[in-house]
Amino acid sequence: MKTKILALSLAAATIAGTATPAFADTGDADVVAALNTVAKPLASTSSGTHAHDLDAFGAMIGNAQVVGVGEATHSTAEFYTLNQRVFRYLVTEKGFTTFARELSWSTGVRLNDYVLDGKGDPRAIFHDEVKGPYDLFDNREFLDLVQWMRAYNTGHADKVQFMGADLLYPGDILFDKVLAYVKQHHADLLPEATKLYDGLRPTTKNAGEYMAQALAVPLDKRQDNARRATRALKLLQKQGADRWVVQHARALSQTFTDFAFDQGTAEGRRQAQDYRDAVLADNVTWWNRTTGNKIQVSGLNAHLSYTPIDTAFVPSPMGGKLHKRLGDRFVTVGTSFDRGGYNFLTDGTCPKGSKPAERPSACKGTVSAAGADYNEYVLDQVRYRDFILDTRTAPAAAREWLAKARPTRLIGGGFWSPDQAVQASLGRSFDLVVHLHQVKAAALLP
Repeated sequence: MKTKILALSLAAATIAGTATPAFADTGDADVVAALNTVAKPLASTSSGTHAHDLDAFGAMIGNAQVVGVGEATHSTAEFYTLNQRVFRYLVTEKGFTTFARELSWSTGVRLNDYVLDGKGDPRAIFHDEVKGPYDLFDNREFLDLVQWMRAYNTGHADKVQFMGADLLYPGDILFDKVLAYVKQHHADLLPEATKLYDGLRPTTKNAGEYMAQALAVPLDKRQDNARRATRALKLLQKQGADRWVVQHARALSQTFTDFAFDQGTAEGRRQAQDYRDAVLADNVTWWNRTTGNKIQVSGLNAHLSYTPIDTAFVPSPMGGKLHKRLGDRFVTVGTSFDRGGYNFLTDGTCPKGSKPAERPSACKGTVSAAGADYNEYVLDQVRYRDFILDTRTAPAAAREWLAKARPTRLIGGGFWSPDQAVQASLGRSFDLVVHLHQVKAAALLP
């Protein structure tokens, strides 16, 4: 346990193993004292750890139907293993059955076929589709979760499922499912549906290459592609087609609509990001209402926040949209860390202060202890090394501190430096916060 008592001398703190930093604001001591009264210890982020310490987490989420568990970086091992540990708890103790991730709908369909029926190879699916903006998700810790889900299903009647909630890649499997359904049930419409989808299929198996190519197509062509994909969706809706087939067609419409924004301009990028988070919320809501399944949603903190904490990248987060639609049936969890490692994407050259990762497209970065003006600085003074905090029930002194925006780490796909810190109010952004003292980079699959 880290030393937390301000009165300790430096010598005593050194004997205890941790020097206690001085607070930048004398009021921070009162905040830490208040946080100490409500923080619940987290014994481990390891997915194999017994779950008794998560009982406090279970009480905090209550009867929520959808729980978002964010990640402060896209490629830190502990955020993936924490997501697996929480999901295993929610499955066994709370009746959750679906794990959703910031991944394309087609990828989710393929992974769900594996999770439910053992169809396909998850490593091959990762190799094909967990690429481009998703490339950092192609790691050992995430693969372990998918393989655990398959192992769980082989021994249980109540199956768990995998869902891709995002829109960035329109995999072949969606075209195949939609057109096969039309051929079987509405054969007279097959020529029209085939023509509407003509030229929209990916021209390469590598999702990252395809997404780069798709955005390089002239804007008027991309807008025509969006109109055609949307017309195909409306055609199926008019026929009263199977709800899953309609959703597959909707996912294709979503992707090509996203491509149709003018992302060469700042306003076009903002519109595309706003649309993307709306789609994330739409798809999670659709799955919950259609299947009745309780869902755990995983993604970057910026997507799962109630309020924007990265206005350039996520101007209107999925978390806020889910809250408006589901009310207290949705609970969102943010994560933070004081120091440690992460992976980031690169053009082949690792910046000073980083080192090569397991594949040429990525490097490993590290951050040292948070500066005194950061949210993480104060959180790391709480008496537990790692802990869970309910921001809604914190004492007044802590709630006032949680309500103020201050620098916070948020690391997506790129190299991070302190001048890139976002401003976040933890209390306005998240119902719960999980803080970890030290983390390491995820193990990228070669």
